[in-house]
Amino acid sequence: MTPVENLISRLDKVKGRNGSWTARCPAHDDKGPSLAVREGEDGRVLLHCFAGCQTANVLGAIGMDMTDLFPPDEKRRDYTVTGKPSMKPAFFASDLMRIIHFEALVVQIVAFDIANGKTPNQETRERMLTAYQRIDEATRYANV
Repeated sequence: MTPVENLISRLDKVKGRNGSWTARCPAHDDKGPSLAVREGEDGRVLLHCFAGCQTANVLGAIGMDMTDLFPPDEKRRDYTVTGKPSMKPAFFASDLMRIIHFEALVVQIVAFDIANGKTPNQETRERMLTAYQRIDEATRYANV
């Protein structure tokens, strides 16, 4: 299943075809379709809620995250003999900065709790590891 098929399958009142759809936004009490979904040429999913919902909130409401909007890495890049990508990377610098900013907020919240004597539980420790991995991956990706 492609990223756009995965997203569309989780939305209600979907209309459209050929790479462009509208649907009810799952992040707010949507009476009519206010969510626009489009599939980019590289398989990336673009979405926008005209009521103003953040993309992360829309995805969270249906059990997805930002990484679900992109095709697997091997489909995004076609490396030449030199080891340099022969096509444009699937992430813009602004996308990478948003990922790093969000994950840094997670780290900041946990650090604040630890500084105030709260011991992180297993779920929090696992989330911290995920934050570290996402920050590391974003910074490595930026150095392609």
